[in-house]
Amino acid sequence: MELREAKQQFFALRNGLLADTLKQQTATPHRLIFGLNLPQLMEIAAKAGKDEALADALWADADCRESRLLAPLVCPHEAQRPQWLEQIKSVEEADILCHRLLRHQPEAAPTAIRMAESTDPLMRYAALRLLLNLMPASADAASSVIKNTPDHHLTAGIIRQINEELQWLK
Repeated sequence: MELREAKQQFFALRNGLLADTLKQQTATPHRLIFGLNLPQLMEIAAKAGKDEALADALWADADCRESRLLAPLVCPHEAQRPQWLEQIKSVEEADILCHRLLRHQPEAAPTAIRMAESTDPLMRYAALRLLLNLMPASADAASSVIKNTPDHHLTAGIIRQINEELQWLK
């Protein structure tokens, strides 16, 4: 599948009501929103298969929400893309990137620990999200990181989730 074909799929599956709601209710960093949900994106990813070139082209299309969300779904797990973590624009991108791609990469934990030191709350959120996706193997690192993470509305929920997971693991 090429980028053009992926865009055709976005257009065919567009949900104008959801797109308008996302534009109105969130401070979205994306200029173009088709309103696709995760199951629809997973359907497109299944058709596309794992394709590193397509993933890179989708990720480079930073103005389109669906392009950025589809990129981690079509990127092969063995393709190293830790730099994408530093390029995220939204919590939604961080969630999908960490869960669907980065947690499968060998340097995931060191990358998350390094990113948790960022002063940018979105970067800290992404780092914490990645550590949560690496549980229970990252329990010690996650425990250490959350002790040093300043309070912020963006990271409060993920810190609560990590604490709950840590309690469950005990």
